[in-house]
Amino acid sequence: MKKSIFSFFLVVLTMQALAWTSPVNIPDVGNARLRIAGQNAQNYLMDLTASNSSCATEEEFQEKTDKMANVFLALQADIVAICEVEENDYVLGYICDAMNSIYGEDVYTFVKDDMNASQQSGGYMPLKSGYIYRKDKVTPSGSNTSPYTTWNYKPRMRIQAFKENATGELFTLSMNHFKAKDSSADQAESVRIENANKLLTALKKINNDPDILVMGDLNATTEEEPIQLLINAGYEEQLERFDPNSYSYIYRGVKSLIDHVLANGSMADQITGAYTYHINTSGGISYKYSDHDAYVIGMNLGEKSSEGTQNIEVHPAARKLLINGQLVIEINGQIYSVSGLRIQ
Repeated sequence: MKKSIFSFFLVVLTMQALAWTSPVNIPDVGNARLRIAGQNAQNYLMDLTASNSSCATEEEFQEKTDKMANVFLALQADIVAICEVEENDYVLGYICDAMNSIYGEDVYTFVKDDMNASQQSGGYMPLKSGYIYRKDKVTPSGSNTSPYTTWNYKPRMRIQAFKENATGELFTLSMNHFKAKDSSADQAESVRIENANKLLTALKKINNDPDILVMGDLNATTEEEPIQLLINAGYEEQLERFDPNSYSYIYRGVKSLIDHVLANGSMADQITGAYTYHINTSGGISYKYSDHDAYVIGMNLGEKSSEGTQNIEVHPAARKLLINGQLVIEINGQIYSVSGLRIQ
């Protein structure tokens, strides 16, 4: 399917965005300078002929794109780490186009990784993980890499460093999609264990900055061995840190947390909040676009309040935000209506 088929995505969506209101509570991650949203997009494919595509028509693809764009804007995401998208180097551009159109400014772009694949036997389209980011807030630093060299998990497990423009602070963000659970339970578990070990080996080689955040659909709960390997290596699960009852997925009526946010010690000190956003499990069919919930993390890089270090004072530029569907202006951390009245 050619990229030009989707040219209608450039339609201005601002009026739709202003009417968008969240059906569930938007998580409060505190007074954070940076916010990262995570999402398993459930087979977000441009190739609608693929056997694993979640959309049958262009209209369904546009609707799914719009829903995700509204959610990421509602979460005030400065970075979106996403998995289960088509393995090509421009699919994330459609989400960026929608977000920029709704936001009213060209601020969102994506990290290019030069990964492109074709349909395999049975019409299956390979999937990858990737990053969308606000270019006025952060800048990618260094190469976009993977713990793997083999084709299957190289696109699905990615590592990228980012620099916060306001402070120059760096951190490393790894977005992952571990082996899914299937009928071959023992074999699938052994692959997830391999995924975790490969990731830990790669992260040990990072020398640009000590702060590391691991995210993604890891297809295992905290109690299972793949996550325990990460925890035993010094990574703390942040979603359960802030909400012990956190869940991101419901299967046959059972809630479980299989999407994770794990931070090493220095990174955890700088996180202000981390919560799942139950837009897909509890938001209703008209808002649903995936079988996994989104999640959001707030952070203040350079501020280690638990150690009593001095906070870095930052004065961000004015920017427009969507809060519960209302367009507002943020100036130096204060929220104003478009008419200039202070809201909070």
